[in-house]
Amino acid sequence: MNGWGWVAFWWVAFAGSHIALSSAGMRAKLIERLGAGPFAGMYSLVALATFVPLVWVYWHNRHGGPQLWSMRTAPGAIPFAIILAAAGIAMIAGSFSQPSVTGMDPRAVTRAHGLTRITRHPLFMGLALWGAAHALVNGFLADVIFFGAFPVYGIIGAAHQDVRKQREDARRLRAFYDETSLLPFWAIITGRNRLELSELPLAALGIGAAVATVIYLLHPTLFR
Repeated sequence: MNGWGWVAFWWVAFAGSHIALSSAGMRAKLIERLGAGPFAGMYSLVALATFVPLVWVYWHNRHGGPQLWSMRTAPGAIPFAIILAAAGIAMIAGSFSQPSVTGMDPRAVTRAHGLTRITRHPLFMGLALWGAAHALVNGFLADVIFFGAFPVYGIIGAAHQDVRKQREDARRLRAFYDETSLLPFWAIITGRNRLELSELPLAALGIGAAVATVIYLLHPTLFR
């Protein structure tokens, strides 16, 4: 199998196992049989056992396969990708400070607040933005598969999580789902919510932006 084929294989293994283990039927059965703690541990081990090979295979096959497009010389493409990636990293950092009720963090609130006014899945959407930015300026097939799968999995994974959450806890989360959106800013655009800058986790977003800046400065040395 070609290198880009192995990248695709491990992405399917990682995403498929995640979605399968988090599906309503299998998740409930495994928690009943194993307990919540052991299930969480098994879930994390499976994720690690599929994601590490994915990154390793991609690293040794980066810029492999046919070139599908070349956007690096297109006017504005690099600055746009940098802004998109930085926004994604900042959103990822913010998601740990202000977790969404769609996840498992007990600190999450059941109404739209801060980042969840923008998207109910800040972690998924942050990864999606980061991946899309890199896929834009890395047009070889192995790169497109690796980075492009982040927005694809982000949207599919978030939608899958929404279905399960609404099925399991529809009454408690009805208001939250009514006033939020999966896609960033869609609930605001459609008038179901509004952006409240005072609610945003500015410290966490600042840390994310600082991390993004360091990565950008070290990028030519670390990622050739």
